[in-house]
Amino acid sequence: MVHFLTDGQEAGVVMSNGKRWQNARRFLLRNLRDLGMGKTYLEESILEEARALVKDFSSYAGTPCHAPESLNVAVLNIIWQMVANKRYDLYDKEVLKPITILRSVDASSAALLIEFIPWIRKLLPEFMKEKLLTGIMRRVKDSIVTLLKDTIDSHRATLDPANPRDVIDEYLIAIDEKSEIAEYFSELDLMRIIFDLFSAGFDTTSNTLHWIILYMAKYPEVQRRVQQQIDEVVPRDTLPSYQHKSRLPLLEATVQEVLRVSSLIHNGVQRANETDIYLGGYLIPKGSWLFGCSGICHMDSRYWEEPQEFRPERFLDEEGKLKTPKEGFMPFGTGRRGCLGEGLSRMELYIFTAALLQNFTFSPPEGVEIDLEANPKQPASRMPKGQNIVISTRE
Repeated sequence: MVHFLTDGQEAGVVMSNGKRWQNARRFLLRNLRDLGMGKTYLEESILEEARALVKDFSSYAGTPCHAPESLNVAVLNIIWQMVANKRYDLYDKEVLKPITILRSVDASSAALLIEFIPWIRKLLPEFMKEKLLTGIMRRVKDSIVTLLKDTIDSHRATLDPANPRDVIDEYLIAIDEKSEIAEYFSELDLMRIIFDLFSAGFDTTSNTLHWIILYMAKYPEVQRRVQQQIDEVVPRDTLPSYQHKSRLPLLEATVQEVLRVSSLIHNGVQRANETDIYLGGYLIPKGSWLFGCSGICHMDSRYWEEPQEFRPERFLDEEGKLKTPKEGFMPFGTGRRGCLGEGLSRMELYIFTAALLQNFTFSPPEGVEIDLEANPKQPASRMPKGQNIVISTRE
């Protein structure tokens, strides 16, 4: 199922292995950094989306609603500009169709059951396979492939090797020049890489922002103190930027605490050990599938005092300054194989959260409790449940 986009062929960076994975990761890390990932000159692009978000959120003020869809498009636009040199209008529903279809393959769908117990396929007649698995995956694939193939074709038609615009251009140039790193490169592999960046760079950050909004609505006193610190540092007619970050430690601590308690990708991404390893007296044979379970580490009382409590202050020292997170904090993985988009995601989370809390207060509808339990229909990650909030414009 994880290779449905490439008809079973290993490709991309998330679900590949060995030399293919090393080349893809090395290529992406270099080019994303060259395009501004983690650097301050990418900040203006994020601020542009933040301004558009503030304007859009204003139109929902006072009426209970789910978090506006514009939040998803704004996050997508950042990674999409780096990958494909394109920005979508916040109201463009077309680009969200593949993600909407992908999310429909949830725990209530027989598709996951068939994936985990594959011998069931042999017992099902063809029309049931079509309804429960094949048809679902074909719709997902067709919608995504159409978007990605059109994007690659338009880049190929306008490619100028002397002036690469984005990751896709750099990849096509590497193929044409037969560079050493392009040993496993192909347009099929490029399609999967774009999808990996598209889903990982968009889905995790946008859902973390949804969690932040829900936690602010659930804990109004934390929200009030963060807003007070923003007001003391940033003029109301200016959006918070990276130059203010060192003076907004409570904001950053709040983002980190949401990353800890939400543990969005709580089981991490699968790895494999290259040699036999003894850990805690147990043998882990070479080639085993291993998962760094951040969801367990983030709730471990050996690392965190009262881990079930939502307390951003745990990331601040006695003077109220941000301190280095504890060893058990790993929302983006850990070590040399941590998430390659961590720098970009952290910048987005900081700027978007600051802009929204500077301009709005989030609260539950009257008589309603915010539900912080994860959506059980998406067991692979801790996605927030869709629920109404009230967006109030701050004076």
